[in-house]
Amino acid sequence: MLYTIILYTHIFSAIISMGPLFAIFPLLNRMNDASSDQVSGYIQSIQGILRAIANGGHIVVPSGLLLIWFGSWSWKTSWVLLTIIVMFASLFFMARAFKPAMTYSKSDGFVKEKFISMIKTATWKYIFLMGILLWLMVVKPNFW
Repeated sequence: MLYTIILYTHIFSAIISMGPLFAIFPLLNRMNDASSDQVSGYIQSIQGILRAIANGGHIVVPSGLLLIWFGSWSWKTSWVLLTIIVMFASLFFMARAFKPAMTYSKSDGFVKEKFISMIKTATWKYIFLMGILLWLMVVKPNFW
């Protein structure tokens, strides 16, 4: 029963940590057509989405570790090790990819189109990383 609760917590937190990424694209499309006085509201919305993603990650990581701890998987299993490696890479990536764009949004030389491009690129890269994580956890490939 405990394992099932942790499993559903893990799945729900994964949805929370990845789902909001897809809301960024419609926001960026609207931001592209927005006047300069409306842009700050879109930037705040994007910051909120990034916060939600990070907070979901605070739950998905410990719940995933608990699933391995209580489950039948070995820490030496290829998909477990690769998931941990990709997860740490994604944590590093999220800080390095989105922070420059958010810092740029506060700069004096802010250009809306450049900001949109920076966020789109970072979002697609992060979605790719999350896709790898999802694939590893669902397929559970055995590489060794």
